[in-house]
Amino acid sequence: MLHRRDLELGRALLEGRESYLAYISEGMGKLQDWEMVMKYQRKNGSLFNSPSTTAAAFMHIQDSGCLNYLHSLLDKLGNAVPTVYPLDIYAHLCMVDSLEKLGIERHFRDEIKSVLDVTYRCWLQGEEEIFMDIATCAMAFRILRLNGYDVSSGPLTQITEENLESSFPTVHLKDVGAALELHRASEIIIYPDELALEKQHSWSSDFLNRKLYNGIASADRLNEYASREVDDALKFPFYVNVERLNNRRNMEHYSVDSTSTLKTSYCLPNVRNEDFLRLAVEDFNICQEIHREELKHLERWVAENRLDKLKFARQKSAYCYFSAAATLFSPELSDARLSWAKNGVLTTVVDDFFDIGGSIEELENLIQLVEKWDVNMAFDCCSEHVKIIFSALYHTLNEIAANAFKFQGRSVLSHIVDIPTIGGGGWHCTIVWKEAGCICGCSSSSSILSSHGGSCNGVVILISG
Repeated sequence: MLHRRDLELGRALLEGRESYLAYISEGMGKLQDWEMVMKYQRKNGSLFNSPSTTAAAFMHIQDSGCLNYLHSLLDKLGNAVPTVYPLDIYAHLCMVDSLEKLGIERHFRDEIKSVLDVTYRCWLQGEEEIFMDIATCAMAFRILRLNGYDVSSGPLTQITEENLESSFPTVHLKDVGAALELHRASEIIIYPDELALEKQHSWSSDFLNRKLYNGIASADRLNEYASREVDDALKFPFYVNVERLNNRRNMEHYSVDSTSTLKTSYCLPNVRNEDFLRLAVEDFNICQEIHREELKHLERWVAENRLDKLKFARQKSAYCYFSAAATLFSPELSDARLSWAKNGVLTTVVDDFFDIGGSIEELENLIQLVEKWDVNMAFDCCSEHVKIIFSALYHTLNEIAANAFKFQGRSVLSHIVDIPTIGGGGWHCTIVWKEAGCICGCSSSSSILSSHGGSCNGVVILISG
């Protein structure tokens, strides 16, 4: 055992892992350079917020700061102390992260805001509890930025560059966890000059891929869970994730065992627990049932408006609905989902009508009807196809306006009706191309538009209740 210890210490010295040697001071005894160790002392008097490391340092050099930290632990916790203390910010951020990953954060908005407000204040004040631990710093940066807090990437990239060489060339699960948090944080780039984050992403990706390929070396029984977390992070970057699919994948892979291993095993019961998972599964199933009923409603709406009778039109009701439900999944956003889906269906029908389904006369008639809006459909529609399409537009946009009035307390009908009219330039373009026997994008499109003094402009607008 002593021989293995000497080999490990020799390897650590060669690799320049000074901070790691300081962290395991209680196992070093007289071999330790205690002057070097004290460089890592924090404002609260501890070394790495580790009671055992701090106690070992006090035994050898009788530092008053170490003693004050140990006294504060005993006063607060009695004779039994945790592996790491304090761990408040990290534990609270892990809990927020779990709630967000499971898709149940909306049930805890006030609690999450309270945690993030405190974390943001500590970030601005440069608190050691954040900036002396890479995993905590990376997680704080990611969660704060994703929740709209104004945080610069500078402090994160600085602490990463300072610790990169000394902290991570190890095979410990803790290092993999910190690298994983760095990887996730480095994906949250919102400014073009954040090149350091891109560099961090490249390094962390390479590091995690190597660890995954070689096997995450650890005696910890959570090794399998850690490997799966790394694999998911590399396969599904933040910017390609569909939130609800990500929530489901996190439920399926969720581990209710929050035990971690540093110098000893410890657990954070509020970070990963069975109650979170149970709530997430129940909430997910409730939302799914609501979504199924809404899809049935949408299909009935298509049939009632006879849109399924338009053989030239693509039937995209399920596609349009799921494009909304994938992101606007909360039960209270039902009006928004259905408005989005109905607009998507109508847009597809009108697009197909102008492309292949309608004659020049029908297209011009539909444009006139939309511009006038309040018309007698029985007499003003030149064909059954025009009547079906305009009737669906008329009744659906009026319904959306009525729903919007309930939330906004004002009529938005005139604004909604103006949308197709404003976008009508694109409709006129299609008529011009049809008359010329040309399709959109052909080589003569520009000359045709120039001769008619116009251009093709589209307006993309999401209307939600």
